Amino acid sequence: MENLSLSGRYSYASEGKLAQDVRRVDLILEDQQPTYDYSVDTSADFIRDNGWFGTGRSFIKALLCLLTYHQPKSFDNDALVHTSNDWLKQGNSKNYHHFFPKAYMRKKLGRDEWTVNHIANITIVDDFLNKRKIKDKPPATYMEKFAESNPNLTETMESHLIDLDGFGVWENDYDRFFRERCEAFAKELEQRVIPQPVDARGQAVQTDDFEDVESEQSAAQG
Repeated sequence: MENLSLSGRYSYASEGKLAQDVRRVDLILEDQQPTYDYSVDTSADFIRDNGWFGTGRSFIKALLCLLTYHQPKSFDNDALVHTSNDWLKQGNSKNYHHFFPKAYMRKKLGRDEWTVNHIANITIVDDFLNKRKIKDKPPATYMEKFAESNPNLTETMESHLIDLDGFGVWENDYDRFFRERCEAFAKELEQRVIPQPVDARGQAVQTDDFEDVESEQSAAQG
């Protein structure tokens, strides 16, 4: 299933591909390993180049599944974040938090919208709780406050695939954070995808859903 989501396989000609994949599922049920004629790139570089955030994109859904698999914890008290598909399927859901807040990224760092709304900058949080406390503060500032109320903050952030001490958080170093978090996603994918010879030919960046992404970004700006 990871291969299908990551590759964007059903972006077009879905019926024919569905018939092929039914046969592959039959092989899996017979304890046989099927082969695939489409490539998947799990590298950090591909995530960097293909990570614009849009909940309608299958590639992003796969990465969001990784985040929910790790049962993300609340920054302030280490409690489990309640996740629901009704919320997660909406790009402007209050469950999605930009770890480097949008206002901070735009005003203080002068970053463009694509960089601001990258999956590497997204965490899954409780409905309003963290956003009320974070607002447009840089990570080093609001993380220091959460450290006072949450003695397990380092472990809490690991549930978000964030190394609090190794990702440049305390220095508000977005470039380092961006690079390291893409690497963290890549390591998670590599553990779950069975390599295929066809992967050597590389994977094309999916561009057929730019309109959905743009509409979600417009809603987020509003």
